This record gives sequence, C-alpha cells and structure tokens, in this order.
Amino acid sequence: MADCYTLGACASGGPAGAAVAASLQFFAAAQCLLDEPYPAQADVANGSSFDFIVVGGGTGGAAVAARLAQLACFSVLLLEAGPDPPRESIVPGFSAFLKESPYDWNFTSVDDGITSQSLARGRQKQPRGKMLGGTGSLNDMVYSRGHPADYYEWAEVAGQLWNWTDVLPYFKKTEHMTDHKIVNNSVLMRYHGTNGEIEVSGTDVQGSPNSILLKAFGEMGFKIVEDMTYPHKIGAGRFSRTIRDGRRDSSLTAMLNKVQRKNLYVLKGTLVTRILTENNTAVGVKALSKGEELFFYANKEVIVSAGTFNTAKLLMLSGIGPKAALEKLDIPVVQDLPVGEGLSDHVMVLYYIAANKGTCPMSERDSYFDVIKYLYDSSGSLSYSDGIGVYLPQKGKEPNVPYFAIYPTCIAQGYLTYDRCMQGLGYTNETCMTISEANKQNEVITMGVVLLKPQSRGRVTLASSDPLHEPLIYAGTFSNTADMEQYPDTVKVALSLVNTTHFKKLRAHVVDLTPTRCKGLVKDEMIRCQVRSLAMTAWHAVGTAQLGSVVDERLRVLGVAGLRVADASVMPSVVRGNTNAVVVMIAEKAARFIKQDYGVHD
Repeated sequence: MADCYTLGACASGGPAGAAVAASLQFFAAAQCLLDEPYPAQADVANGSSFDFIVVGGGTGGAAVAARLAQLACFSVLLLEAGPDPPRESIVPGFSAFLKESPYDWNFTSVDDGITSQSLARGRQKQPRGKMLGGTGSLNDMVYSRGHPADYYEWAEVAGQLWNWTDVLPYFKKTEHMTDHKIVNNSVLMRYHGTNGEIEVSGTDVQGSPNSILLKAFGEMGFKIVEDMTYPHKIGAGRFSRTIRDGRRDSSLTAMLNKVQRKNLYVLKGTLVTRILTENNTAVGVKALSKGEELFFYANKEVIVSAGTFNTAKLLMLSGIGPKAALEKLDIPVVQDLPVGEGLSDHVMVLYYIAANKGTCPMSERDSYFDVIKYLYDSSGSLSYSDGIGVYLPQKGKEPNVPYFAIYPTCIAQGYLTYDRCMQGLGYTNETCMTISEANKQNEVITMGVVLLKPQSRGRVTLASSDPLHEPLIYAGTFSNTADMEQYPDTVKVALSLVNTTHFKKLRAHVVDLTPTRCKGLVKDEMIRCQVRSLAMTAWHAVGTAQLGSVVDERLRVLGVAGLRVADASVMPSVVRGNTNAVVVMIAEKAARFIKQDYGVHD
C-alpha cells in the first residue's frame, strides 16, 4: 500500500489531471484514517528487569498489560511475536481476509485418519492471530459469553471464584454496550455494562439476507431473541459485535492503545522461547528477535497469555508439563503438570443449501462501491458484521441452555470460487469442486451446525525441543461418541430451511457433499458418516493449561512461584459460544488477582 498522501503524484497535468490527483489524494488520506495508535517499539536493553513480563500481546495479554500499566508503581514489559496489525484488520468487512496470511500462525491439527477426511490432508485449520491483538485482530468480532451453566461447571473444578455470579461483573467491567435492542430493554441491561472500554454494538439491516433468514427460522418455530447473551431465553437472533464507529474494537484498540503511561514497554517481533526459572520460581524469559537472543527479568511475575496452543508449547519448552513427554525430548522437568491435555473446541460441520437468486444479492460492482463508501465515511457493508445464530438445547435437558448452534451465512452467486473454497475452508479438491459448481448456478446458504458442549478432548504436545517448530495439535474430534448422538437430528433441523416459504419459492435444495465412504448408508448413519468426514473446528480451542489442574483459582501455575496464565488455555471446558469476550473477562480477573496479591487497589 502506498504511503499516505503520495498517490496523487502519478496524475497528469490539466483540469482532468487535477481532479484525478484530488481523488487519489482523498483515497490516500482515507487509508490513513484506518491507522491506529499502536504502541511504539520499546527501546530496552538486553538483560533489563521489569516488575511484570506479559508474554503475548493478544486478547488476554493486551488487556492484562493495559490494566497493570494503569498503576504507575508497576513497570510492565509486553512481548509479542508478531507485528502491528495491517490496516485491513480495522475494517469489519475484511475480517476473513487475514486468515492464512503472515498475520496468522496457520496452525493445523494432525490427521487422525478417521475424522475430517473431507478436509485436505485430513487436517483441521486453526487460525490464530500473530500480531498485536492476536486472534482479536482477525476474528469475527462476535460478542458472546457462553451460558451461566458453563461457569457453574468451571466452579466445580476451579473454585467459586469462577461461578457465574462472580464472573459477570468482570464481563460488565470492560463492556460498553450500545446495541439499541439491548440498551432499551431494562431486563436485558441487568446483564450488561455501559462504562467499559470495548464497545459492543448492534446491527439491524432491514431487508438484509439475515432478516430473511431470521424470518425463516421463526417460521421453523424458533423464538426470535433480542440478546444472544441473555441467559434465560434461547432461540434465533443477531449477535452483538465489538465494533465502534465502523471499526473493529478489541482489547488492543480500546485498552492497550489508550495507555499513555511510560511504565509500559512493548516489544513486537519478539518470540519468547523459554520461561527462566530458579528453584521453581519464574524469574524471567528468554526470547528471539531478528535472530538475536534476549533475556528479560521479572521482579514480581511472568504472565503467559500466548494462547491455547502457544501457551502450552511455551510451558512445556520451559520444563512445565507432562514428565514423560518432556523427558522424551530431554527437556529438564521443572514441574510435572498435565499441560496440553484437555484440549476442547466446538465441532463445526458445514452443509450447503443452493437456491435461486433472491436472498443474498451482491454484485462485484456493489462490493467495489462499498469500499468507496467505507473510505469516505466508514459506512456501507464493510462497516459492520451482521451475523446471526440459532441455539438449540440438548434433548431432555434444560430448554434454555444451548447445546447446538446453527450459524447460517448467505453467499452470493458466483462468489465461492474453487480457489476461495480451497484456501478459506480447506476441503479436498472434490468437495470444493462440488460446492463451487453449485455456487456458479445458485446462491448458497452455508449452514454451520456446531456442537457447543463437546465431551471429546484432544491434546497439544511438542514436535521437538526447537522453539521454532509448531506444536502438534491432536483435535480428538468425536473421541467421545456421546458427541455424535444429537448431530443427525440437528442436521435435519438445519436443512429443513429448504421447506420454509421463502426458500420453497426459490427452489432451494441441499448440495450433496456425501463422501464416497458414506455412500450406501441410510438415514442417521448416513448423516453420522457425513458429519465425521466433514468435521472441522469452530476456532474456539481452549483448555491446555486448565484451572484446577495446571493453574489454581487465581491463575497461578501450580508448583511454580511467580508464574501466572491468563488466556483461553485456562478454561476447564469450552463455553457455549465464542470465546473472545471470555478471554477478556479472564484477563480482567488476572489483573485484579495480581493487584490484590501485591496490595494495590485501583
């Protein structure tokens, strides 16, 4: 991308040239409006000491560092392996384009030879942000908390500091709710905050594809709900999003970028390779930056917020993990803990419904015009994200506790090309060919059928003792057969969309993605076979450094003083929904624990 204010230099002379130059100057200036005041690269000497070292500048790390830096008595060093986010990170409508880029760690799971065989090489993609803001800089900005039941389950293994009534104030602390459907409802607002840093806004685009879809789900018998986080009623509705004035909002943009104090030092492009310990006490970190080996020391604590995969990897590289696995790689054992075990993630299976035009019209010309509108005044389709979902309970269980979700997406005719399918979804050649051919002739509704509360567990382990090697991710999908029980019925519900009034008129039909290995099976067995083969992650991996088994209820690593973890890895199980807001809540609690432990109150 050209530098700000330089594009006009290419225009020719004369009135026409002046007009072109003015236009180009406008677009150059508009691009500059996408800039963010990211923290400058700190100038710190190798061997320096700080009160706190935060490893990872993602959702959790950005929030923890910002909160600790609010107190002048603390010096805080934040280390992030990636760079600043690119400008497109700010644009809500570009959220999908940073996946599989240099700003993504591009993790994939190990092929187990059984599940996900309709994915290329049998591997599930696990996009994770490699930049300031982490995955919060490339996710879909959905504001979700899970359900109170999740936290009562956590409290059983992690202690009462993690039950619903205790975590709710920490959600509200960071939240600045502006979604008018919620703000204007006093019952809903009991569960929301308005004074926090991160804006939680709403979208209600009349006549949009999602308005049509919500009407269809209402016809299918689902209640239409105004607040998808409300704990006492589930159904179909629009998600609130962390978007402010047409721009992505996150713990990075709303918290870390606002820190003005000189006690915060941020080093980007710096990969922490080991936590330094002495006598089972964390005393600092070893890192790599541009090939140079660096050492930094913590007077009080090291806080690891590197994410579910990299936190587990770093702890194990530092000798904190399963003894047998560490000894196999000749890593000296500091503390024998089940790091990497208990990996939990939502299982997602995508089905496709093809239909005549009439639901999701968007031409290439429209998309170009929306770029112009966004650059002009941050309006148009790029300025928001209009996602919806449908929650379903578990059979025979509490009717207002979600167990499955259906996430529909409208794809305009001709948009999902073979190349886009291969890159974004990662299916086999055969599967992407089928989907792209269907989209050439029809609009397509993608139906993501997601198991929200899986019993299956995977694990993360080291490939080697080399910190530059990616960790091995064993997804463990459907390792517990209970996860398959309700899938056939939920798939049938999702696909019954074709029988609603609107989609009948458009001659909707299900795109057949049945793998060869499933041919000949009938009814539920056919669906189970499809589900097993098409299964992918919903990108909400948690649980590799769990509360109760790896960290105590105050997030301190068991048996290692001066070391704490504050990210998705501490969750004992995945919540019933997206995890970003949950990580911010965990970071808020971590910051409060730290301040309390050192006798400081904000």
